[in-house]
Amino acid sequence: MSTFGYRRELSKYEDIDEDELLASLTEEELKELERELEDIEPDRNLPVGQRQKSLTEKTPTGTFSREALMAYWERETKKLLEKERLGACEKDSEQDEDNSEELQEECFTESNSEVSEEAYTEEDDEEEEDEDEDEDESDDENEEEQNAAAGRRSDHVRHKKCNGAKDNESFLNGHDGKDSDNRSLKSSAIHPCGNPTVIEDALEKVRSNDPDTTEVNLNNIENITSQMLIQFSQALRDNTVVKSFSLANTHADDNVAIAIAGMLKVNQHITSLNIESNFITGKGVLAIMRALQHNKVLTELRFHNQRHIMGSQVEMDIVKLLKENTTLVKLGYHFDLPGPRMSMTSILTRNMDKQRQKRMQEQRQQESGCDGAINPKTKVLQKGTPRSSPYVSPKSSPWSSPKLPKKALPVKCQPSAPAP
Repeated sequence: MSTFGYRRELSKYEDIDEDELLASLTEEELKELERELEDIEPDRNLPVGQRQKSLTEKTPTGTFSREALMAYWERETKKLLEKERLGACEKDSEQDEDNSEELQEECFTESNSEVSEEAYTEEDDEEEEDEDEDEDESDDENEEEQNAAAGRRSDHVRHKKCNGAKDNESFLNGHDGKDSDNRSLKSSAIHPCGNPTVIEDALEKVRSNDPDTTEVNLNNIENITSQMLIQFSQALRDNTVVKSFSLANTHADDNVAIAIAGMLKVNQHITSLNIESNFITGKGVLAIMRALQHNKVLTELRFHNQRHIMGSQVEMDIVKLLKENTTLVKLGYHFDLPGPRMSMTSILTRNMDKQRQKRMQEQRQQESGCDGAINPKTKVLQKGTPRSSPYVSPKSSPWSSPKLPKKALPVKCQPSAPAP
């Protein structure tokens, strides 16, 4: 459209009375017009961030509270974690309930079909009123008996399925069917993860200091509670047999880490600890690192892949706390900062050199022996050395060796003395 045509279109609005047009508008139209004008020409006195109008239609509930928001997020996170833990159990229970409801529906349809047939026979015999009343009473009694029988049948089926599910759970946990009643009284954790460890039996063996239990493996048991993990840590305080303690992917939190730290201060027999893939924060990790200052036995520690990020400050504190440790050789954690990573590498290298020197010194002490004791290595070397021959050295020959003629020594000619 050319400029001339555009002006010609605007010319028809010159004779319009604006006051009359505004007077003809309703209140809603006037409010809408004000909103449009605010968008077209905002107030220049306001800062740019406040010129945008509020588009929320809800009434304000109050002032903003950061603490209330954080508390709400923590509650929702705990609910989400509980749903994740109990997800497998809820699925199994829902399947059992669906099966029982289907059985009840089948029984209910059977009873309804019988009632409909009886009602049909009653309509044919409407002529005899007395007989109809008797039949109605008998039908009511039959219906009650059938409904009671159907309820008993569904309860019996549900009881059987519950017992079957308990037997399967006990089989997964390593129990027989005979001990299922006794095991149900205890607080057991269902773990369909493939880990054959029976939690209650393992805890009893640790408490009784069983000589055959040198390793406690609780990896990937999702439904184990934090209280149970704390009980394991407390039981390991007085244990002198267990060498390895693993609880990866068990939803362990800072409370469990603090309990493990208290155990490491006392226990001087565990050499390997694995707490990977859990919910431990920097607080729990630092508590374990402080406990290592009193522990001179632990050689392997793994705490990588936690749900919460450690942060640069925690990584630097870890390096500071482990500078005085001389036994840790393997550390399962990837440092994000290059400085703590290089420092930790040098610390582990130093500890490996010290361990190697210690082994060499022990070997030397074994070789030297004590009070003339023969070392088996030196004994083998002595066996391999040649001994003196039992025969006498060969005698001299009776035949004399041929003598060579002596050569005459050359005589030096001296010059004659001169005549007097």
